[in-house]
Amino acid sequence: MQEFLLERLGDKAAHVDADTELVESGLPGSLMVLEFFFFLENVSGTTVKPEEATVQSLSTLRGAYRLVVAS
Repeated sequence: MQEFLLERLGDKAAHVDADTELVESGLPGSLMVLEFFFFLENVSGTTVKPEEATVQSLSTLRGAYRLVVAS
């Protein structure tokens, strides 16, 4: 998942770790959040329920990982 951010944001994402608050950091824009959501579905091989993909659940890489594992 960190590779996703590094590919799209380059050096700006270098300091991101599993607990970095992504939304608060201002790194991903709204379109990137949607792209990240679809990336998670692709990685998990399942459909993530929209009600589970909240800003809170996607706010950190750790939260996004938990979302994928729970699917």
